[in-house]
Amino acid sequence: MQVAVIISSALGWPALQALAAQGGVAAVAVPYCPPEAETDQLAQQVAALGLPITRLARQQLGADLAAWLEPLAIEAVLVFTLPWRIPAAVLALPPQGFLNFHLAPLPAYRGPEPLFWLLRNGEATGAVTVHRMDADFDTGPVVLTEPVPIGPGDTHGLHRAQLAGRAAPVALHLLASLRGQAPLLTPVAQEGAPARYWPRPALADVCVRWSEPAVAIERLVRATNPWNRGALATLRGQPLRLLSVTPHPQAATGPATPGTVLHADRTAGLWVACGAGEALRLDMVALDEGYFTGLQLMQLGVGVGEVLNEFQR
Repeated sequence: MQVAVIISSALGWPALQALAAQGGVAAVAVPYCPPEAETDQLAQQVAALGLPITRLARQQLGADLAAWLEPLAIEAVLVFTLPWRIPAAVLALPPQGFLNFHLAPLPAYRGPEPLFWLLRNGEATGAVTVHRMDADFDTGPVVLTEPVPIGPGDTHGLHRAQLAGRAAPVALHLLASLRGQAPLLTPVAQEGAPARYWPRPALADVCVRWSEPAVAIERLVRATNPWNRGALATLRGQPLRLLSVTPHPQAATGPATPGTVLHADRTAGLWVACGAGEALRLDMVALDEGYFTGLQLMQLGVGVGEVLNEFQR
């Protein structure tokens, strides 16, 4: 027994490789969707595995999927990120339906970019969640959930890599169940945590607000590294992206305007005032000129009393 796979993100590549190694993949479809460089590369990698490959366009998605599935006689389609809605008639074609790998807990973290919000909100655990796709996004019954811890220093990139790695054994478990080599997995309606759909982060969501507590800003920095090249602020009118910071709730020595540099020396580092009388150490930042440590910012002349401002569009 084999499955078909739709993949549009490198997040699904370890799982696809694992399934292919088990002889579990009948065919693969790769959409023509942004980022084009990533999907084109995935198509090349799939071809290198020797798997039959089809490219999907949004304009005729339903007809193309139906034509693709008709000769395959597969039990299920596994989906690793597809940004488009699949017509209900097509979802019903495979006996076990379309099974989507959503890389966050459901129903609490529905939406296209849940990793950002998981980190921004300070959650301790993410998840690889497999659910049967239905007419809405991320609402179908859950087949399998694999919790994935979020470490205190995990960035968006680190947690993303951990999720991609965990998705591979989850996919093999799913394949074994479909083949009758493991207990049958029964879809269960989404329940438990309150359901919420999280949109793609807007510009305002990735900008530093210096009046926030240090820990909240540190979470934002981790949530934007590397996909946004960090959290946005400004230095001398130039965009400044924070890539790594260290919060210190007691570093402030007195009242200071949030964003003001409090300390700048080789031993203590470069510390900036935040809300609630707290401070952050700048460990790694990006300017148009390149990437810099806090020490290198001091070498550029950033010193005590200088104010880092909030980013204005």
